[in-house]
Amino acid sequence: MKTTRYKFEQTVQSATAKSIDWLKEEFRAILESDKDYTRKADYIGFSVLSIDNRIQSLDEEIKELQELKKSLKTAKEIVLTTGAEIFREYGIDKLDGSGISSITFTGATTADKTKLLVHDAEALIEAGLYKKVLDEDMVIQYYTNDKYSEVIQSNAQLEVISTPKLAKIKVNKRKSANNDTHIIKKEVA
Repeated sequence: MKTTRYKFEQTVQSATAKSIDWLKEEFRAILESDKDYTRKADYIGFSVLSIDNRIQSLDEEIKELQELKKSLKTAKEIVLTTGAEIFREYGIDKLDGSGISSITFTGATTADKTKLLVHDAEALIEAGLYKKVLDEDMVIQYYTNDKYSEVIQSNAQLEVISTPKLAKIKVNKRKSANNDTHIIKKEVA
């Protein structure tokens, strides 16, 4: 179990657009330190990987919280319906409180939802109950294959939108069985 959170690990986990200059200085301090290059790589790499560990931990917590929320909603529904059954058994319509206003009994109701079951789709289509939708994927495919090129080029055009991707460093994990937990032995900078 990891018990120490190092300076660079804290820096990368709290990086924002406003802290880029600070982050650059931290990178420089590590790279210019007199430590061995493998220690520098491990220090930077494990600090960056700590973000993945935090994200994974949060994903697990979110999943547990979603399960807890679902369980609590189920428990609430059971309590409310059981309470209604007991209120009806005792003939109680309303129970006033001092901390809460009151608890009221509401009888059973039905919720209606309309669902269409089609027996003859062709007859409905012939009656005009349909809509035409352009298949954009097919247009792009035919545009690049020169099929229907005259019609497509006169009625449409392809626009390529390029989104620049910034240069990044990548932390490559070692492919070993004991790489599940990342522990930084000593702080480098």
